[in-house]
Amino acid sequence: MRIPQLTVAAAAALLLTACGSSGPLDGKTGPEVAAAAADALEEAGSFHVSGEVTSGGEEAEVDLHVQGEDLIGSITTEGVELQLLGLDGSVYLQAPPDFWASFGMPEEMAAGFDGQWLVVPGEAMAEFDDFSLDGFVEQFRDPESQVQEEVTEDEVDGQEVVVVEQEDGSKLFVANDEPSYPVRITNEGDSSGTVTFSRFGEEEDISAPSDAIDLMEMMGGA
Repeated sequence: MRIPQLTVAAAAALLLTACGSSGPLDGKTGPEVAAAAADALEEAGSFHVSGEVTSGGEEAEVDLHVQGEDLIGSITTEGVELQLLGLDGSVYLQAPPDFWASFGMPEEMAAGFDGQWLVVPGEAMAEFDDFSLDGFVEQFRDPESQVQEEVTEDEVDGQEVVVVEQEDGSKLFVANDEPSYPVRITNEGDSSGTVTFSRFGEEEDISAPSDAIDLMEMMGGA
């Protein structure tokens, strides 16, 4: 009896599927995968990060384009959208009047800041250090919680990924491809949430606002 060609082709296809495909992260440990993600991100030089995070009991939505030490985008907290722009070591913030009034600023004064960029004071700029290229690269290379040696495999939006887990339960999902870009982070602990990465290597035109107000200078501060 002759075996039909269709059956042979199907068997061959199943055999190839069973063999699986290989990726650059196959056989690597958790720390090695995290380091590969750091290298890929550093080489890209820019990326987009978006998602939801909770820190200090406050929930926020993040939608930022990071370009080296510069950034542009928004952070939404308690229903208020804050526009952020970072350039050449300076950070600018644009917020609706209600945001400024919530800090005790007189309503008339707060209304005058509607649609206006304000310079973030130097001591407050450290809050945004983690939202930089170097900040994310450092998190992958030297995380606060120890990285487990063993990794698992998964898929994110149809893309094969290697999952790196830390002792606190946080996870880093890394594309098992070349380059091995980070795809997603799920954080546990004091700062929890999930953010995704995209648009690696893309650049945006980030320029400083020409009419930004320096509140510290206006109020006679240092």
